[in-house]
Amino acid sequence: MKNSRLAVVFDWDNTLVDTQDNISNAIQHTLNSMGCSNKVADRNSHESRKSYMVNLFGDKWKKANQIYQKYLDNALLQNITLNEGVERMLQTLKSHNIYLAIVSNKKNTNLRQEVAYFKLDSYFERIVGSCDTAEDKPSATPLLFALEESTLPVNRENVFFVGDSITDILCAQNANCLPIMYGQSISGYEDLLYFQHFNKLTEFIVKYLKDRW
Repeated sequence: MKNSRLAVVFDWDNTLVDTQDNISNAIQHTLNSMGCSNKVADRNSHESRKSYMVNLFGDKWKKANQIYQKYLDNALLQNITLNEGVERMLQTLKSHNIYLAIVSNKKNTNLRQEVAYFKLDSYFERIVGSCDTAEDKPSATPLLFALEESTLPVNRENVFFVGDSITDILCAQNANCLPIMYGQSISGYEDLLYFQHFNKLTEFIVKYLKDRW
């Protein structure tokens, strides 16, 4: 998109959509399948999937990850809801000629199906999931790939990355973009901007544009 004044990139799971129930069910299924039903299924929402699998299953993490992914493939579009205010926010940001994209560590084909299910795909210049680039978040690679259609210089003044996890924060920092947290602040990162409601995030971005130009 040419002549954009700002780029805003979003995480998907538990940012634009609530998929926590589906993730919890997938974890419990994986634990049962691996004979580890006695282990605690709670996953730190700020922990990367690979890190979680390695910590829980050790050298068997790849097998566990396959079971986990197969469950998610079979449960596609189940237990997923759009978070409140998302579409109104996207409409407003698009009307201000803001470059919009998604960067997620979710399997790319599943991600795009979910975005299309909610009829949101037309808002985004790029929808980047796992396997679209050589590395996933927290690497900067997928975020930079998502910005390739933009003519903006990539820096903290021009690109915001909105997510809910440490993985998202690190991805933004690695790409020299501004991390913004959705939901609760994270221990150790309390100095970052965070918003619990998308209407407040929208107001912040619109005011930022007005103050900047």
